Amino acid sequence: MMPCIHCGACVPVCPKGLWPNQLYEALAQGDLARADALGLARCGACRACQDHCPSALPLTARFREGQGQVLRWTEAKARAAEDARQAGERYEAREARLQAAEAEALEAKRQRRAEAQRRAEARRPAKGGTDARRDAQRAALQRAMEKAQAEGREDDLARLTAALTALGDAS
Repeated sequence: MMPCIHCGACVPVCPKGLWPNQLYEALAQGDLARADALGLARCGACRACQDHCPSALPLTARFREGQGQVLRWTEAKARAAEDARQAGERYEAREARLQAAEAEALEAKRQRRAEAQRRAEARRPAKGGTDARRDAQRAALQRAMEKAQAEGREDDLARLTAALTALGDAS
């Protein structure tokens, strides 16, 4: 068997209009994409090109083998594309779950803050409540001072007067 001499004797006899010499070269180089683009799948293995080849190349056997390789290559490409599509879908779903979880966590945090603020407001006395509390403290200190004065306890009287002054009312 001699190598292909690129005489082109196989081209005009191909009933499918293929270029068998170029197909053979592409397959010999392992260029399945080029062989597929040249129409290897359309080859019917009729042996017309092989019968007219002056180099007696086993074109038909090589083309059948090449068709199987191209078929496997095409299927592998399709599987890879499908795997990539599925990986993309899984990624998108994961991102959506993460965003939903983050939004849920932020909402829970906002609700906890609102609840804490509500509780703090409930513990805080009303505006008038501060004055009422001081008034009640002043009244209690005044009563205690009157009792200490009536009983003659000067040391208690001085201490109560200081406490009343600390409240801001030295009456």
